[in-house]
Amino acid sequence: MSYKSKIRISIGWIYPIGIFSSYILLFLEFKLRQMLRQSGIEVWGVPYITIILVALMFIVLGIIQWFRYRNWIYPVLGFLMGITTAQISFIFPNYDDPGIFKLTYFICFILIILFILINWNSFYSHERFEINSRRLFRLASERIFRNDNGYTDRPYSGGRVECSRDELLGFVRFLHGNYIVRPFYYESFICLSFSMNKSLLVIDEGREVSHVIIGYDGSVTVKVSDRDYRDYLERLSFDQLCASLAGVFTRFIDYYKKGLESRIIVELKSAK
Repeated sequence: MSYKSKIRISIGWIYPIGIFSSYILLFLEFKLRQMLRQSGIEVWGVPYITIILVALMFIVLGIIQWFRYRNWIYPVLGFLMGITTAQISFIFPNYDDPGIFKLTYFICFILIILFILINWNSFYSHERFEINSRRLFRLASERIFRNDNGYTDRPYSGGRVECSRDELLGFVRFLHGNYIVRPFYYESFICLSFSMNKSLLVIDEGREVSHVIIGYDGSVTVKVSDRDYRDYLERLSFDQLCASLAGVFTRFIDYYKKGLESRIIVELKSAK
C-alpha cells in the first residue's frame, strides 16, 4: 500500500523547469562565447543557441498541450511566446542593427499580454479545474493496491447517497464554484465531470471525460476515462479506483449536508 502520489507530473511543471534551465544554459553559452572571443576566435556575443532552444520549447509545449487538453489557447500562446523569444537575440546590446526586429519584438510582447488578459478566465478556470481533478484522483488512489487488473471501459455502480434534490443541487454548485467539477444537468441526474487531460472548458457533454453521475434518486455511477487512468504511474485496480472515487464524493456530500464544506477543500489540498 502506498500513500504517495501515483500520478504523472503535470505538463505545466515543464515551464518553470525549462525556464530555470534556460537561464543556466544562457549563462554557460554567454561565458563560452566570451572565452572564445578572448582566445581570438570571432564569434557573436549573443547566445543564439539557447534563445532558439527556448523559443522551440514554448512552441512544442503549446502543441503538446493542444493534443492533451484540446484547448486552442495553449498552442496560440506557445506560438506567440516562441516567436517573441526568438526575436530577443536581435535586441541584445551586442547586436549592431536590430532594425525592424526590435519593433516586432515589442509588438509580439504586447500581443502576449493582451492575449493573456483577454483569455485570463479560460487560463485560470482550466488550471483550477485540472489541479482539483488531479487532487481528486490522488485522493482516490491513496489507499489502493497495485493490481494487474487494469482499465475497463465501463461505468461502475458506486452505491447510493442519502440527500434531497435541493441538497444535491447545492452541493454541485459548491463544487463547481470551487472549480472541483464541471456539472452537466439532465432530467434525472447530474453528471460531475473532471479530467487531468481534456480541458473541461471545451467539452460539450459531461461523459466525454471522467465523471461521477449522481441521480436524483441517490444512485451513484463512476466512469474513469482511459486517458486519465493511464496517467497513473502504476497499474491500479480499476474497480477499487472507481469505488474510491464514489466514496470520495459520498463523503463530500456528507460534509456538505453537515455544513462542513471547508473540510472538502482541506481534504482535497491534503491529497499527496
